Amino acid sequence: MSAIFLLPGLLSLYLVIRGRIETAFLSVYLPALLLLPDGYALRLPHLPPISAAQSALIPIGAVALYRLARRGLPSPMDILVGLFVASITASEVLRERVMNDGILAAIIAFISIFLAYAAGRAIIEPGLRFVTVRRFVVLVLLLGPIGLYEWRLGQNLYGVIGQRIFNLASVQATVQFRSGRGRMSASFNDAELAGIVFGMTAALNAWLVYLRKWHSTVNLGKTLEWLEKYHVPGLLLLFYIFLTQSRGPMLAVAVGYLILQIPRFKNKKIASVMVAILIAVAAVAAYRYFSQYTNITDPGAVLNEQQGSALYRRQMNELYQPIVQQGGWLGWGMLSHPILPGMFSIDNEFLLIHLAYGSFGYIIFVLVAAETFRRLIARSWRLEAPEDQAFAVVLLGAMAVFWISISTVYMGEQLPQILFLLIGWSQSVSPVSIGLAAAPVDAAPPRFAFRRIFR
Repeated sequence: MSAIFLLPGLLSLYLVIRGRIETAFLSVYLPALLLLPDGYALRLPHLPPISAAQSALIPIGAVALYRLARRGLPSPMDILVGLFVASITASEVLRERVMNDGILAAIIAFISIFLAYAAGRAIIEPGLRFVTVRRFVVLVLLLGPIGLYEWRLGQNLYGVIGQRIFNLASVQATVQFRSGRGRMSASFNDAELAGIVFGMTAALNAWLVYLRKWHSTVNLGKTLEWLEKYHVPGLLLLFYIFLTQSRGPMLAVAVGYLILQIPRFKNKKIASVMVAILIAVAAVAAYRYFSQYTNITDPGAVLNEQQGSALYRRQMNELYQPIVQQGGWLGWGMLSHPILPGMFSIDNEFLLIHLAYGSFGYIIFVLVAAETFRRLIARSWRLEAPEDQAFAVVLLGAMAVFWISISTVYMGEQLPQILFLLIGWSQSVSPVSIGLAAAPVDAAPPRFAFRRIFR
């Protein structure tokens, strides 16, 4: 039965061969990425488990790599992403206890990171920006009923279907609980990860709000146009974040909201500096509060689950540091790193990367984050059209939601693909006319179009 998860890959390959790569990206890859769990995968002999989204990405990513190769010299981000994948490969192959496991992990990293980055870099801009944002928002909004089912009944429908029909152990039917209610995880198999995706999608939706405000003739579609008129998508996405009951993404969305106010100002540079100062002050205040809140020597003095969770994260960051230092430049490998008693869950992606991939992988990962912010800030200042400036700021807000949130959770499931897809997209942002951005994909020519004939 699991062979059905290769159908998106076969359909994507067929469309790519027919020259319809945009359709493959919008109508096959994005739905598989956002609506199907990463655990919906097929394991072929001598190969790693390939999820439905990854199988759809492979032919698209191959074309994207070809397009990038034809552009000439690589950009700084191209080099950084390549080095990051190389660091993962070196750590996995050389440091895993079982080399075959490391090789398979390296293959997955190449697909989920490098091919996703290439797709974002070479497929979307300039003509697919509008339809990609609209499709992304609509697909994520469709997850709402599943989230309500989790919140009310405490079961994940994807997990139930996966276990009972496809006999999969890679998805869970049970959900995390907090305050007596199930936490929404939808297709992301984890409430924190779902909260991050919902927050990033809320940022992308802000561009549609700005676009509708500045260009009333933009065609969002009849239903979405009516929903955006009353701000329903934005409110629903915030409600989804609430259903995840994930504090990290909630705080990150607050920072993202500040960033999304920049397009409202006439002088974007001054607005950016003001927002940066506010975020810096808030970060210092938050750090001091966290230090005081977790300054507990007696575990019995913990007042509630929230304080216990914060204390766990502080102790985790402190106790794993000697092990991180022992890992050296290449780390321990993702499957072979030591696990401290009672600290199996490493809820900090920066720490996890430092532990698994060593100082080299950690430094490259931080440089990827820094270059992402640098590039988007520069584009928001240099682009002239308001909708282009706003889009760069929107991506900046989405990136802020992600990079802040992963200090409290790991980067798992579909998140590597989503992150590097958006990173690649951020590197290719360019001036786009609204007429071009809103043009339908694969639109049929008018039935009675005039033709110029030269004799």
